[in-house]
Amino acid sequence: MKTLNKTTLIILLFTIVMSACQSNTSTESKTVNEPSVFFKNMQNGAILSSPFLVEMGVEGMEVEAAGEINALKGHHHIIINSDFIADGDIVPANAQHIHFGLGQIETTLDLDAGNYSLTLQFADGMHQSYGEGMSKTINVTVR
Repeated sequence: MKTLNKTTLIILLFTIVMSACQSNTSTESKTVNEPSVFFKNMQNGAILSSPFLVEMGVEGMEVEAAGEINALKGHHHIIINSDFIADGDIVPANAQHIHFGLGQIETTLDLDAGNYSLTLQFADGMHQSYGEGMSKTINVTVR
């Protein structure tokens, strides 16, 4: 078996160390974010004048029109003065549960003066909720 000289050994060790460092760097720079929904243009505690624009956002999933169930896709719902819909449950269709089944990402709400909770709920193509993890609730005041 051939013996390695000092220079070859140093180069070999340097290559191994650099390779290990590059491997750690690429792993550390990747951040895994869970899918989520959010109100793009308003925060919790907002004071609004009616009618007002609501911009709906989603990360980690794609917005599409209702009709089919596709992995990591769905559409928005706004729920007024009620909680999120449990995972797998159908989002009701009524004045309190507003559907955006055409894939809309913004709407105008016209609410009477008062305090409201607004819950943004994401659901699949058959209106089955993705649950609490794909909902966001804020409290607003309409003047």
